[in-house]
Amino acid sequence: MKGKSLSEMAPRLGGAPVLHGLIYAFAVAFGAILLATMLLTWSSIPEAKLPVIVYIINLASVLTGSFVAARRTGEKGWYYGGLTGLFYSVAITILGFMLVSASFTLHNLVQIALLSSIGGLGGIIGVNTKSR
Repeated sequence: MKGKSLSEMAPRLGGAPVLHGLIYAFAVAFGAILLATMLLTWSSIPEAKLPVIVYIINLASVLTGSFVAARRTGEKGWYYGGLTGLFYSVAITILGFMLVSASFTLHNLVQIALLSSIGGLGGIIGVNTKSR
């Protein structure tokens, strides 16, 4: 490790690819939330569909972020994708707790586990699409 810069060690350390994946995941989530807000405001889609829309947004965000993280490293797709999904799900859970007074439930734990698993799947797909 002596004489190597941090950017050369980043794939080995695991931080940089996951960070890039999280940036992509939150960018996708932000764009999808804006689109969903406009659709709910200016269309006849009932607000009762909101939980389904939120699950789809989270799914797409984690898949995109984990795909990018694993593709960036070119190895251990399940690991980098799973970490991206884990960090994303924990971040949105904490954000939800800060915005709404709620307690940690089994639903939150299942959501974290599910999004981490989906992240692992997205990572496997991402690493296998990398040009060699």
